[in-house]
Amino acid sequence: MLGAAGIMAVVALAAAPSDPAADVAYAFARDLANAGPRPAGSAAERAAHRAVATRFRASGLRVVHDRFAVPGIGRSRNVVGIRPGRASCLRVLLAHADSDPPAPGALDNASGVGLLVALAPLVARSGDRDCETWLVATGAEERGHTGRPDHLGASALVRRLRRAGRTDDVRYALSLDEVGAGSRFDLYSPAPRARPGVERAVLTAARAAGVRVWRVRDASTGNSDHREIELAGMPGMKLGVVSHACRHQACDRAGQLRKGAFRRTTAVVVRLLGVPSAPAGARSATLRDTALRAARPTHHGSPARPAEAR
Repeated sequence: MLGAAGIMAVVALAAAPSDPAADVAYAFARDLANAGPRPAGSAAERAAHRAVATRFRASGLRVVHDRFAVPGIGRSRNVVGIRPGRASCLRVLLAHADSDPPAPGALDNASGVGLLVALAPLVARSGDRDCETWLVATGAEERGHTGRPDHLGASALVRRLRRAGRTDDVRYALSLDEVGAGSRFDLYSPAPRARPGVERAVLTAARAAGVRVWRVRDASTGNSDHREIELAGMPGMKLGVVSHACRHQACDRAGQLRKGAFRRTTAVVVRLLGVPSAPAGARSATLRDTALRAARPTHHGSPARPAEAR
């Protein structure tokens, strides 16, 4: 029989707010982590990118790829979901899909990829066309595995931006890296102070969402995909957990993820982008089921194979 404390806990759990987008992010991240490590250049990384490409297309985003070599290892890619908007304004959200073995990479960084997947239908169906939006699932971010000085997927994205003549259009590039745990988050960038429309925009969105986000200046040039954006002269930053004891370790499993953290980070990014928190008429269960179908492991332990993303 439950005591008073137990009854209160059950009531609190039942009353916890449901966020359809956060539920999608959590479910997708768990399934991605449960499929195992995703080292750069591996079949597992490729399967993760396929799952993301399928969700982006189903959401109505135009999908393109950046394919590139991982020297000494193989090939990787970025999956870029594009929501058209005003040509002179571009917002970029990134999350790396690879993990550093032996880590299954739940928090680092299935969490960020899950958030991108959850944002896709919200971004695609938003009525705001004042700014073009790119959602980018990058590859080969983990330098400990690739042995390269740069985050290779972010470097490939910079090349795309340069080829398209879009570098001057970038308002910000926000890396979502380890966003699935914790009640407080850090916002990293190499800028000496918060810039209007960049770090200040995220901090303002966090205050509106009631989420604690602290501004932290990067040590050196940074340690996530935003590094290459900044080095190329565009404004970049990273939103992530304050600390992570299982980073790059085998213990970075699905059990590290917390629904409450996804609710917090989703609330911040939704406000940052100015998109609705759920597509018109969508139900939480429908969104959750869609994400689960896209990321459900096959009997081989990898995400189900959707459209090709070599």
